[in-house]
Amino acid sequence: MDTSTEPSALPRVVADPARVRAVLGDPAHTVADPGSGAPPGTMAWLRQNVARLSNGAAHARRRDLAVGLLQRLDPGLLRSRASEATSAIVDEAERRPFDAMALVASRVPGLVLAGALGAADPGQVTAQLPAVAAAYLPGSPGNAEADGCVARLTELLPAGPGEQVAARIGLLIQAYAATAGLIGNAVVAGIRAGRPLPAAELVAQVLRASPPVRFTQRIAPSGEMVALDLTVAGDDPAGHLAFGYGHRACPGPAHAIALAEGATQRLLERCRWTGAAISYPEPPALCAPERLELAER
Repeated sequence: MDTSTEPSALPRVVADPARVRAVLGDPAHTVADPGSGAPPGTMAWLRQNVARLSNGAAHARRRDLAVGLLQRLDPGLLRSRASEATSAIVDEAERRPFDAMALVASRVPGLVLAGALGAADPGQVTAQLPAVAAAYLPGSPGNAEADGCVARLTELLPAGPGEQVAARIGLLIQAYAATAGLIGNAVVAGIRAGRPLPAAELVAQVLRASPPVRFTQRIAPSGEMVALDLTVAGDDPAGHLAFGYGHRACPGPAHAIALAEGATQRLLERCRWTGAAISYPEPPALCAPERLELAER
């Protein structure tokens, strides 16, 4: 899932679904160039080698690498493993209240996906993701912590050509905050429903009505930066825009949905909302809970 967020000050926001699709499907609308030549294993190197931040032939080649990695993974198995990992975390809480965003939503997708991508120690991989995700997009402040986490990820994930290693890291980063938000929003939707609903129904509802990723950005041929509202499609017959559209659409929507469904279903089956306030960050952050306190039934 694309993890872009709303820009703080842009001259134009595109909010018509047809126009959003037209911009997303137009190769002439590009993403910011992260440069080249950064030392391997740094945050700048990662930006310069992932599909998400590339244009033209480099984007197509790198996206194919990411798609190839995901094609080897069975979404059904990811769903089952996400359910199992969530159950283990609920067991560890021993009926004490716990923050489902911190302990499940922000950890389980990374744990499961890292293991499926060949990491020998998924827990160590997951521990590196917050710092890297915070510094991922161009314009984010670089820092030594993020560089160190990228370097550790290159060691923790299977070895290979640089772009392939970057593709694995990129998939983990794109799944980090956005999939956590999808889980959080789906669990909240289940709580508000007041009756048991299948996780698949709740996740589909969230993707249409309250996707965690609200905006993405493109540079127009004129050089103008535009913000594209991904929440406007809703029940549009052409489909929602939660996973983007066109040649830059999320390479693994089925995998993200499976991870979210596995975690959501198990949380709602085994846990109850404690009644504690569900807090949300201020825009332009992802539209998803910051804290969601649950306890085992």
